[in-house]
Amino acid sequence: MPITGEYTWEETDDHIKVLIPLKGVSPTKVDVFTAPTILKVAYSPYLVNLDLYAEIECEKCKAILKDGTLKILLAKKDDQHTLWGKLCFAGTKDEVKQRREKALREREEKVKQQMERVARKKVEEERMVFQQHMALEQKEQKRIDDAKDKEKRDAEELLYKAFPKIHCSSSSSRQTEKSSPKSIKISQEFNAIEARLLLEDLVDQDCDECDDLPHRPIIRVAFRHTPRIFKTPSRESTAKREQEFILKNRTSLKGNALLNARNGICDVDPMWSKTKGDEFMNQGDYCSAINAYSDALEADGTNVDALGSRASCYLHLRQGKQCIKDCLDALGMKDAIESCFGSIEEQRQFEKECFLHLGMAYCLNKEYTKGMKSFEEARIIKESREHGNIVDQCITYLTVLMEANDWKDDADRLFAEGKLSDAMYSYTKALDVDPLFINPLINRTACHLAMRNSTGCIRDSMKALQSLSQSRQGSGYPVLASLLGPSLHTKRKWIVTLLCRLSSARRLENDLVGSLEDLEEALKNARRINDIHADAIEKDIMILKKELATLKSKN
Repeated sequence: MPITGEYTWEETDDHIKVLIPLKGVSPTKVDVFTAPTILKVAYSPYLVNLDLYAEIECEKCKAILKDGTLKILLAKKDDQHTLWGKLCFAGTKDEVKQRREKALREREEKVKQQMERVARKKVEEERMVFQQHMALEQKEQKRIDDAKDKEKRDAEELLYKAFPKIHCSSSSSRQTEKSSPKSIKISQEFNAIEARLLLEDLVDQDCDECDDLPHRPIIRVAFRHTPRIFKTPSRESTAKREQEFILKNRTSLKGNALLNARNGICDVDPMWSKTKGDEFMNQGDYCSAINAYSDALEADGTNVDALGSRASCYLHLRQGKQCIKDCLDALGMKDAIESCFGSIEEQRQFEKECFLHLGMAYCLNKEYTKGMKSFEEARIIKESREHGNIVDQCITYLTVLMEANDWKDDADRLFAEGKLSDAMYSYTKALDVDPLFINPLINRTACHLAMRNSTGCIRDSMKALQSLSQSRQGSGYPVLASLLGPSLHTKRKWIVTLLCRLSSARRLENDLVGSLEDLEEALKNARRINDIHADAIEKDIMILKKELATLKSKN
């Protein structure tokens, strides 16, 4: 609800002066509305809405802003130049309603008439401009026509004067033509006319002679162009980039006739595609690497090296299901592993990597038991590379994570049943077992809030926000912990949730300013990820701002 604003007023025989202090509100947010018996001034969160004692002339009203005060001059109607004695009309609700409806209808009619006048004036102005433009064009056209007529008259006069000379020159030239058609003398004064006549005669003679010449034989020449996927010149400088583009977008280009032709661009060596996939993978372009490895596997389905590399790319992209499939397929191709890798040591290294990736992929899908089994299989395989330490780290961390996850699941169940104290104990136990497991910490903030423990909620929320802001890519974190950490989008969603809970906790402590700051930060992050709760957060911000404004006005 808007707050009723303060005002003072004065009157003379022909004017009413209303003074409204804006109380720091920006002038751009002030809206003044007048009707014959209505004055309405909105300057959020304040509103002045007056039913005037008598009618005014809306067209003659003025509003002046000076020194933070809005001065409104209302012109009384010509037939009411007397002192009103009071500003507002006093009557029953029905009378006030009828007067307001009548005033609004009159204003709407005046606005409509004014718009019609503006439209008519615009049409008249356009017509006037068009007429001026037409007059200018007619004047210019007349000038051009007069110039053409003058040139025509001058040419005719010159031609009439030259007729006798033309007759004499024509007679002499015809006699010369009979004796020698190849040698013709043309008068210098009229050489253009006689040259044209001579040219026509010579053309006729040449055409007669050409009829006896033999025709040239017709030869058909066929031009063939190299078929190309790209509508650009075939240059060596762009060929490499075009091939890389094809590999990156292999799936989308399956319907292309050139890619599916026998001798088309798809006739690639599978090892070349595998090499390109390795290049993409080293550059961090895992999607393109997957397309290149898939291309190599289409050409040679027994290329287990490409299959294992593709599984690694899926793991980097956190696509556990696809990684599990590729790892299981690769481990099932024993003969292909033996033919692809020459030594026993290389075969063991490949199998160990597959089991390691398989265990991590199972953990991504929260199939921790299967993940532990895969890590155990990887630990059994003996090889010289330093995969042993990584496997041991994964097994150690997974053991801790499984215990912490059991405590967390138990706490979630208790929280849903309303057993807040027991849920708080289980969340705390989960964090004691695995301090890196952020899920129980975030859920414990909700538990604190439900128990109206603002201090605990603020402490846990700040700790969780700090943990989310830190990167898990480093020597201080196990490899599996870094992999199982939240994605960037999930982090941002959790940050929005934590900021909202932090705002609620601060509100419990009557820290409205801090609560408002947390909500505004939450709204900023929610807009960034198109969170569906952004509108609800914005409404909470508006409510909180109104509460702050009310408190300031009271103080």
